[in-house]
Amino acid sequence: MVVQVRKNILLADSIRLAFGSREVLNGAWLRAETGKVTGLLGRNGCGKSCMFRAIMGDLAPQDLFVKVNELPVAGYREIGLYVKYLPQRPFLPPQMKLEEVFLWFGLDFSGLVAVFPNFSKYEYERVGNLSGGEKRIVEIWLCLYSGAPFCILDEPFAYLSPVYVEKVQKMIDEQKQHVGIIISDHNYEAILEISDEILLLSQGYVHLVRDREDLVRLGYCRSV
Repeated sequence: MVVQVRKNILLADSIRLAFGSREVLNGAWLRAETGKVTGLLGRNGCGKSCMFRAIMGDLAPQDLFVKVNELPVAGYREIGLYVKYLPQRPFLPPQMKLEEVFLWFGLDFSGLVAVFPNFSKYEYERVGNLSGGEKRIVEIWLCLYSGAPFCILDEPFAYLSPVYVEKVQKMIDEQKQHVGIIISDHNYEAILEISDEILLLSQGYVHLVRDREDLVRLGYCRSV
């Protein structure tokens, strides 16, 4: 028997964001859906994180329209019910123990240990005592397995060793069957490997990327 997974669709459209006379986003958009990983590339300072923060309600854009399954969504409280967001900076309170964190999210710590056995010794450790890479692993896990229909990952591979990058890629590939995932990282090769759709943010606009030649044409990277 084939189990049908409900397909959820998130659309953030007509995003316009400016700081004074500096225009960061001009009609930008993002789309995520169950069963797909959407990779967002762009040079440093192009506005990727600003776009994520605007969608999550952390920044106030001049224009923004968000809908989930054709229903409008407004305000950071409502969007937070649908989308879990991994920001570039750590978001967990450093004084909390991992045991408390997983209870807070309603998740079983043993699931993390099954994939990352070395974390078995950290269940009662405080978040602040973990290394940067270890904190990143925990935060990625919490976002991907939170039960929310969508997940935005901003620089998830930061601080991770190549072995951990591969494990996180596998986690993302498995969870996309249940979660619509948007991911951005400067390790663009890792993004290209796991993404079903690639977008490039350049000069305030979002471009659909069909192949590597589009990345060269749009000035993101050089031809090999």
